[in-house]
Amino acid sequence: MPAQALALAFAASIYPPAVAAVIALGRGADVRRRVFAFVLASWLVTYAVGALILYALVELGATGSHHLTPGAWVDVALGVLLLALAVRLQRKRPDPAAGAKGDGGPSKIERYLQSLRLAFVLGVILYVLPSPIYIGAVKSIADANTSTAGELTALIVVVAIMLWMVELPMLMLLAVPERAASTLESINLWFARHGRSLAILAAVAVGVYLIVKGIVQLS
Repeated sequence: MPAQALALAFAASIYPPAVAAVIALGRGADVRRRVFAFVLASWLVTYAVGALILYALVELGATGSHHLTPGAWVDVALGVLLLALAVRLQRKRPDPAAGAKGDGGPSKIERYLQSLRLAFVLGVILYVLPSPIYIGAVKSIADANTSTAGELTALIVVVAIMLWMVELPMLMLLAVPERAASTLESINLWFARHGRSLAILAAVAVGVYLIVKGIVQLS
């Protein structure tokens, strides 16, 4: 299991919208079923997308020690995408005053998550488009040139790490929903203030790393 894949999976886990979704699911009735449906959908779609990326990288010859040039260009491209994402996140920081005007009523996401089916659908929507960091983690698995079974097993570990920010709240809500609700609300407030900054930092750090790695391979 490449250490690089684990590190990238952890960086990809910083996803404040998913945390907010789990906390919204923790309100109202039928908490356990709706939270489980959301996390199950997130798991299924993330793993399926990762498996497709693995297959595509192998078929395109963009992985492994015998195909450094296309693999290096993939790393550079992912790094550039991440730097562009960091710039976009920085430019589109929400206005605190505008956010304060919306206080007092249920949010759109809370209204959307009143049913089991919609909770599952939201899990798919939030994770169906892979982030460049997740693609980089999957590419690290492919670069290791293990067997297909080994790659798919490593992908399970990567997905588990990537989704820890929804898995842990789910376990808390399943085990002690009343106590977990207040704790998760505090965590959500912290992420509302600092989550975007964390995402920007992760995007810049991983983007620079992938660009440097790709340039070194090309040289």
